[in-house]
Amino acid sequence: MPVLSPKSLASLLGVACLSALLFYFSTGFYDYWLLTWLAPLPICLYSLQSRKLEAALAACAAFILGAMNQFGYLPPLLFAGTTLLSTVAFVLSILLFRATARSGNQAFAPFAFAAAWTAYEFIHSHFSSFGTFESLAYTQALNLPVIQLASLTGIWGITFLLMLLPAGLAVSWHSFRFRNCWHLPCLLSCGFLAASLLFGICRLYLPAGNSVITVGLSAISATREELHSQDTAAITASLSRYSHSVDTLASAGAQFILLPEKIALLNPSSREIGLSILKQAAARNRVTLIAGLSLQEDQLHNTALIFAPDGSPIRSYNKQHLLAAYENTYVPGKDLTLLTIAPNASAGIAICKDMDFILPAREYSRLGVGLLFVPALDFHTDGWLHARVAILRGVEENAAVVRAAQWGLLTVSDSRGRLLETVPASDQSETCLLAKIPPGSGYSLYSQLGDWLGWLCLLATALFLFRLREKQ
Repeated sequence: MPVLSPKSLASLLGVACLSALLFYFSTGFYDYWLLTWLAPLPICLYSLQSRKLEAALAACAAFILGAMNQFGYLPPLLFAGTTLLSTVAFVLSILLFRATARSGNQAFAPFAFAAAWTAYEFIHSHFSSFGTFESLAYTQALNLPVIQLASLTGIWGITFLLMLLPAGLAVSWHSFRFRNCWHLPCLLSCGFLAASLLFGICRLYLPAGNSVITVGLSAISATREELHSQDTAAITASLSRYSHSVDTLASAGAQFILLPEKIALLNPSSREIGLSILKQAAARNRVTLIAGLSLQEDQLHNTALIFAPDGSPIRSYNKQHLLAAYENTYVPGKDLTLLTIAPNASAGIAICKDMDFILPAREYSRLGVGLLFVPALDFHTDGWLHARVAILRGVEENAAVVRAAQWGLLTVSDSRGRLLETVPASDQSETCLLAKIPPGSGYSLYSQLGDWLGWLCLLATALFLFRLREKQ
């Protein structure tokens, strides 16, 4: 007798393909955020009426196929490893959901599923070289009412909701079909969503800040070879073009000007002339200039240098989270860098991949930093993937974010995650962006309490497993 009958196999494949399509078009490079709420629903429904093996196979197939939208973006072995790990976590979360529902705790089954997946994302972020980059929460970057939850719970609250609602609807429908009590799981899941939406709408209604500053961003097309060049003439030509961009933005009213990550490699022989060009650009226009540079001194650092309106270099920040394989020769930084932008407001600096991690952004928020300047690079096709991470990091920390990516997007977002201005960096010429932005106040509840929901989900998952073991 076959393990699966043709009818069972057809049902399994149909459910897996439907869920995979929903995951495929709502994650990675696609931005149909509404579909993320529906993606787990077919698998959750199917798991309640199928055998354990069938539920596991359907969940496995759905998640792997849904992740194929990023095939080719990551190196094959890295893609296989990260996808396999997440697939195992998704399968185990589905099986915990199924077991909890079948044990008679239908009302708590959606919470078991949401807690298990959120706990996985939370723990994974502490060990992954990608930090939080792979979280499903970032799919909701354009869903403004929902992402306000990040200021209370971090991105973990958004992930929790994304899993809770479809699981709650699945249990409710299954219970309704078999004439069981279906109201409670539906009310609990929808109630959590309604409360989150109400909070989000209220937070969006409140002003993001009292003062407004004018920022300018610039990115000039360059090849990888040009960015790594140690030829003094090539470096001078590149920085002179940026100096002209500073002139343009300053004449339009910019007070603070941000340039991308690693716009030039300055070694001891080219350091003086390179810094001189940037100093003169800041002093000539009486602006504060933040420029990303590869700076070779005793060690090689991925650095953001801050030049005061008089041209003097007043601060520097070294990137803390380096990109493996591409930045192995760089030395990571450890310290925060603060910049006064108004009498009662300060800004912080982070560089590109730093925003994929909870720290240093949360440390800045605890210091009351209301604006983050982020020089970045990106890889052409993934501009929005990284930009949306920075947007949600700003919501978490109650801070506005100004981000300039060499091969990505120039973006300006406020502390509510509203995308105030955005433009793609050109592959052929100069790209400039001017925007007015209200800095936030920092001091979000999340930054003060930390990852309380992540730890709570981990504890809840352990309790659900313990209760199931007791019943068995």
